[in-house]
Amino acid sequence: MSIQSILFRKLVDEIPSTTYATHGLYMYPAKFIPQVVRYVINKYTSPGDWLFDPFAGYGTVAIESTITGRNCILWDLNPILYLLVSASIHNEPLSQRDLYVDFNYPDFFHPKWANITYWHPREFYEVLSRAWGYWHKKVEEKIKPLVAIPLLKVTRYFSFSDEKIAKLYKSKYAEEKVQRLLSINWKAKMEKMYWDYAKEVVDKVNEYQKYSPKPVEVIVKASDEKVFTSKYIVVDSTREKLDREVDVLVTSPPYLQAQEYIRSFKLELAWLGFTGSFISHLSKREIPYNEVREGHISSRTYEILKKEVEKLNHEKLLKLYVSYFNSLALFLNNNHDKVKNAIAFFVGPVKIRTTRVPIDTIIKEHLEYLGWRHEVTLVDTIVSRRLFKSEINPATGLEDERTPTEHLLIMRRVV
Repeated sequence: MSIQSILFRKLVDEIPSTTYATHGLYMYPAKFIPQVVRYVINKYTSPGDWLFDPFAGYGTVAIESTITGRNCILWDLNPILYLLVSASIHNEPLSQRDLYVDFNYPDFFHPKWANITYWHPREFYEVLSRAWGYWHKKVEEKIKPLVAIPLLKVTRYFSFSDEKIAKLYKSKYAEEKVQRLLSINWKAKMEKMYWDYAKEVVDKVNEYQKYSPKPVEVIVKASDEKVFTSKYIVVDSTREKLDREVDVLVTSPPYLQAQEYIRSFKLELAWLGFTGSFISHLSKREIPYNEVREGHISSRTYEILKKEVEKLNHEKLLKLYVSYFNSLALFLNNNHDKVKNAIAFFVGPVKIRTTRVPIDTIIKEHLEYLGWRHEVTLVDTIVSRRLFKSEINPATGLEDERTPTEHLLIMRRVV
């Protein structure tokens, strides 16, 4: 098996940073760095080709696709994908005046989420609900995603959540922050922060536009809630099927016990207008909590490590392990035949208790069973991360050891 150690930040030196253009508009946990996507684009695609990311997260693939002239299809369970992609690939003139919000708007917006007042003191909530009332009723549809970015940042800051980490987490720092804010002219600070963040959005969008994004197709498919019909549209990538061929599949799926996605964005989703019941429904559909049973995966390494997990006598961990890998296998079984050229999976060897689980090896073996050929695995050292970190993992009571490397698995179609 061909394995190479590299550093994507140096390998793809045409990209100046992981947050260039619009890649850093909003915090997103375990975000796909653009250098990985650009590497795959440069090596395995040509202008006009189609990329496919079924676990699209922030929408990194959309930004890189438009800059390099590739079409793309993005799927994700999280409905915030629509907003992040729309804001990130905005290709029309934009000024701060376009992002106006009235913090004294007379019509309130009240999120339909029972926990909303747990996260905001009454004083902050009242003003925020006016600003969000303006966003929901007065802001033009094509500008809404751009206005939402600074407004969401302010909303997170003026709450009991710790805005410095991606997870929705009520920390001692956040409680002290709220008390400090309440002792000053916090409303003036709130409005100033909004305009500072709005300027950042304009600057980032203008930077993106300097890369001359191409007029390509960007197809986004994410969960949604039709409030007037009480209908849930749930995009579960493990069960969805492509309706067209693509050239390359490039993705970074959740890492086994990852819980940072719907759970991290509950506050944002509530202010954007999604109901608490819908948010809760989506949380239960996240990998690996969507309860996909065995019968979909073919991997010797999977079977060997399953026996190790069984020795832990921990039913929940075993269930997560089985559901996770069978979810990814089910997705591949449904869609691999629509990929014409290459499959690129970017994953890390995470731990279950003391057992390191090589996700890339298990995916590799399953794809080989499906008829694909392993080309190379590129091992990248993780330079920085923004995920919540603690000394002790609360789920296990063991030292919280983070994944040291991430692996880009490249599989090629056998001709």
